[in-house]
Amino acid sequence: MFISVVIPAYNEARYIGACLEALQAQTYPPQQFEVIVADNGSSDDTARLARAYGARVVMELKKGVALARQRGFQEARGPIIASTDADTRVPPWWLERMAGHFSGEQGLGGVCGPVYFADGRPHERLLMRYPLTWAMSLSNHLGHTLWGGSNFAVRAEVFWQVGGFSGFDNAGLGGEDIYLAQQLRPVTQLLFDPRLAVYTSSRRTREGYANFLKRTTANLVRVAFLHQRPLPWPDIR
Repeated sequence: MFISVVIPAYNEARYIGACLEALQAQTYPPQQFEVIVADNGSSDDTARLARAYGARVVMELKKGVALARQRGFQEARGPIIASTDADTRVPPWWLERMAGHFSGEQGLGGVCGPVYFADGRPHERLLMRYPLTWAMSLSNHLGHTLWGGSNFAVRAEVFWQVGGFSGFDNAGLGGEDIYLAQQLRPVTQLLFDPRLAVYTSSRRTREGYANFLKRTTANLVRVAFLHQRPLPWPDIR
């Protein structure tokens, strides 16, 4: 099956090369997937680098990661749309494993996996690898799927059935990924695969470790139990 990979990006020249190199190294046939970078008005070399790696670049000048991701999904040609972030590296078998899930389960609408830190302090990496991964797994079993924008895929038909990220874009905040999962859960089956792990930058912890942990915990409670929108992330580059 053909898969579209969407990457929203804003001034990500420092990171996007490694992200796209990982996608070039996929075991999935290259003619069976496309890479779309949704440039959110970058002022650096993000768009040029993306094109150099063979990605299709589309522009979304109105600021907001939800808007950029929605724009990329609008341009996707595949019946399956995978999402990752510019500061994230996916394993070589990422698309192949996702495709296997969708091929084996016709009723499956979305699949996601853990997000680990590729760098940062040891205790930060352990936090992402264990407690937060356990929380993601538990949320899926409880029917409140939490997934990160850097590691999920969805059938295009069910994405558009719920309107995608369009119900969230007026806020212009991060958290559109969790919003989408909550919209999808009542209408389709979602799967958490603990082996489908990707590695991302720990730069979010630069707002302060205590603040990062507090915000992450608060968002888990707000979304999974209170059915509220997550708190916004600060703009860290």
